[in-house]
Order: sequence, then structure tokens, then C-alpha cells
Amino acid sequence: MKVIYGRVRLGLSAVMVAGAFLLALVPVTAAQAAATPVHFKFTSSDSFTDTETCGFPIALSFQDHGVVTVFFDAQGNPQRATVETNTVGTNSANGITLRETDHYVDFFNIAGYDKQVGLPIHIQDGGVVIRDAGYLLFNPDGSVAVIHGPHPQLEGDPAAIAAYCAALS
Repeated sequence: MKVIYGRVRLGLSAVMVAGAFLLALVPVTAAQAAATPVHFKFTSSDSFTDTETCGFPIALSFQDHGVVTVFFDAQGNPQRATVETNTVGTNSANGITLRETDHYVDFFNIAGYDKQVGLPIHIQDGGVVIRDAGYLLFNPDGSVAVIHGPHPQLEGDPAAIAAYCAALS
């Protein structure tokens, strides 16, 4: 199921690259003006098939909506960014479709660390099938430095993954 989480991480990386590109286009005319945060919205979608998690193909489809705020120092250099993301999607297999609704906020800093809080994985079928929630701190290389709260999908909890696969069987 790491593929699902990889989708979220890849999506955020794409947002940050796009944000950096857009920031390069922002004219800096005065130090005071440069210190003003920049806000922009994004929408993205993705669909793919996960063939590894359950031993059968799972079609995943997502629509992300978010707001990015980039903060600058007095010289106009980006220092940190906040990315609030809402995701709605489906996980489908064997004629069964599970609904996914995620909401989380990433706090990126200039050193490359990412603090993520919220509900990055929330898959339902009348009740919760699998849910990752709480606080994560990612190192600049993408590895996990700190985990607070339940993150059974991220941590590969066999019982949680078995419940997810059973809900799609």
C-alpha cells in the first residue's frame, strides 16, 4: 500500500516544484514587498493501478485541491511554505468501490524538512477501513523522522492492510 502514500508524497513534490517555478516569476521590487507571503491554489488529479498491496489490481483515482502559502525573508528569498490539501478519491477492485477523503497540511522549510499534520489516508466503506492520522516529520531525503498518531498504512500494519484488502474482496 506504499503506492498510495507515494502518490500523496509525489503530488506534494509536484506542487512544491510548481510553486518554486511560480515564485521565480514573482518580481521583487522592494524588501518590504518581498516579505509579503504569496498564496496560490492548485488542483490536480491522478489515476493508477496498484497491483502490489492486495495481490489483485486496485484502481485508484484522486482529485486534489489545495492552497499554498509561501513565506519569504526580508530579501525576498523563500523560507517556508504551507500546503493545505483536500483529496477526494476512490479505491476500486472486484466490483467494490471504497471512498477516500483526506485532509492534511504540510509545512515545508528551506532546509527541506516537511511536517505533515492531519488525515493523509482516510478510506471508508460505511465505516473506516484504514486511516492514517496525526503528525509526521519527514527528513529532506523523504525518510520519516517522527511519527505521532496512528499511521497503519504508512507503517505497513499487516492487520490494517488485510482489512483494506478484505473490504475490496
